[in-house]
Amino acid sequence: MTRTPLPRTPNRLDAIEGSRDLDEQMLGMIVSLASEVTVLRARLDACERLLVSTGALEKGAIDAFEPDAEGQAEREAQRQQSMQKIFRPLREAALKDLEATEGATQ
Repeated sequence: MTRTPLPRTPNRLDAIEGSRDLDEQMLGMIVSLASEVTVLRARLDACERLLVSTGALEKGAIDAFEPDAEGQAEREAQRQQSMQKIFRPLREAALKDLEATEGATQ
């Protein structure tokens, strides 16, 4: 069986004629996130299968895991940082649209 490696980064999409910067940013975010999720799921599946096959982890242990308060706080901080990074282009495009709209009404 021949394995085809997954791409490390998504390809840049061509602009869609007539679309706003905000639309382009949103589409780019969705494609990028979908690509990342696909790669992460494949890697996580490989890790789980390797750990179960060596006996280092029981099947279902990851789903049953409950982090302690410190671990939960670290996860929340990482989640907040990720959300800021993911939504930054969308926020910037929305601000640009708002400035253009306000400039046109003055």
